[in-house]
Amino acid sequence: MNLKDNLKKIRKDNNLSQEQLAEMLGVSRQSVSKWEQGLAYPEMDKVIQICQMFNLNIDELLNQDIKQVKETKESKSNINKFMDDFLGFITKTFDMFSSMKLKSKLKCLFEQIIIILLLTIFFFVFKIIFNIILDKIFNSFDYIGHFGYFLYNIIDAFYILIYLILGALIFLHVFKIRYLDYYVVIKNKNFDNKTQEISKDSSENEKLYDNKKETIIIRDPEHSEYRFIKGLLKLILFIFKCFLIFITLFLLFILVFQFIAFVLSFLIIKTGLFFIGCFIFIITTIFLNLLLLYIIYNLIFNKRVNRFKTIIMFVMSIIIIGISIGIMILSIKDFNYIRDLESKYYLTDSRIVPMRDDILFSDYYDIEFIESDLFNDLNIICKHSKDYKFEINYIGDGSVDFSIYQDDSNLISYLRGIIKDFNNKIIVDDSIYKIYVYTTKENIEKIRENRKNAYESRQAIYDEIGILEDRINEYEEQVDNLNEKLQEKQDKVIELEQIIENYIKQK
Repeated sequence: MNLKDNLKKIRKDNNLSQEQLAEMLGVSRQSVSKWEQGLAYPEMDKVIQICQMFNLNIDELLNQDIKQVKETKESKSNINKFMDDFLGFITKTFDMFSSMKLKSKLKCLFEQIIIILLLTIFFFVFKIIFNIILDKIFNSFDYIGHFGYFLYNIIDAFYILIYLILGALIFLHVFKIRYLDYYVVIKNKNFDNKTQEISKDSSENEKLYDNKKETIIIRDPEHSEYRFIKGLLKLILFIFKCFLIFITLFLLFILVFQFIAFVLSFLIIKTGLFFIGCFIFIITTIFLNLLLLYIIYNLIFNKRVNRFKTIIMFVMSIIIIGISIGIMILSIKDFNYIRDLESKYYLTDSRIVPMRDDILFSDYYDIEFIESDLFNDLNIICKHSKDYKFEINYIGDGSVDFSIYQDDSNLISYLRGIIKDFNNKIIVDDSIYKIYVYTTKENIEKIRENRKNAYESRQAIYDEIGILEDRINEYEEQVDNLNEKLQEKQDKVIELEQIIENYIKQK
């Protein structure tokens, strides 16, 4: 019997001492102490009194565990309360919709669709960010194996589940506070009398929508149907202002470079008309940048802007920029564009490379082979810009590669040379080059043969890769077909097992 343990549990749960419980039952403290120690048992009338006081039955008190009984009752109570609240929510929603006019119904449905769309957009945005983070975490491990992919899918599914639950809660909560908490459906046969009473108790801003025997009262006019749209507009406006702040930072960054360009433009003052066009262009772009910053500032802080003057200044800036670009284009016709590799603006580098039977040149560079009996080896000559370097790189398999890159060892001298040439109205094309290889006819034929063999070898490898990929695709199709057949057989086995079980149950 669990009477002694149950008595202790009941007394402690209700914050009662032995003396207080004894006083409530009309017995001595020693009697309660003996009951809890199992030395004595209360009379039947005291047992019934205890059950009545603490909402129990005799079997629960004498034979069951009070703690488990209490938890079971609370669980049932919570489930019943949840079901009652859920059914009440549905009933209240149905009553509200049935009492609303068609226009109000359409507005309500429109708002719910907007909420669902916003939740969906946020879901995909956060999903992309979440997947990027997961990819970064899992890709940091070289070997994650099947367990890693399984864990990845579990985390991804967990995110979807959590977001769906939160989204549903947000949707229902917004609907509740947006409509159900501000709509009261009054059902009354004597509608006219009730309406007058409600009108007296309601504030001046309360609105009544009559529907024969029912009416809806919006208690708070600040939460009208348009307020939700205003809230969305405020949110959109806030996001737009954040975007404008980002644009402002970008424009400030551009402004710094514009002032740097303004100072550096005086280095080409000798170009005459080109300098004038460039100077006007930079000044106008600075003004246009400041105008955009002024407009953005007023938009962020909700200040008024003289639209007419702003549009006029913007259009005039665009026109002046176009004029300055035209001046620069007209002045370029007086410039000399140098592309002659034989001129003084280009250098000639020469290298000697020993001839090998397996030698192979890269296909990337433009190479011209010239027959010459003066060189048994390979005399390689490269003509390139004086501001570039030429190097020959050897690869372990006999391949020869070239590097033509800008010489950054003396950047100041390079910039000074460009400015000097530009002031003299000279533009040198640094991108052109030419590589010549002087050697014997036999060496040239050997090099071309090696190139042909290398091309055929690469092509054979590509063909083999293609064949292997086709085989892999065929094997994957076969595996898919076998999986389908296996699934069909498993379904048949399950059907047979069910038939056998049903047959056994009938027997």
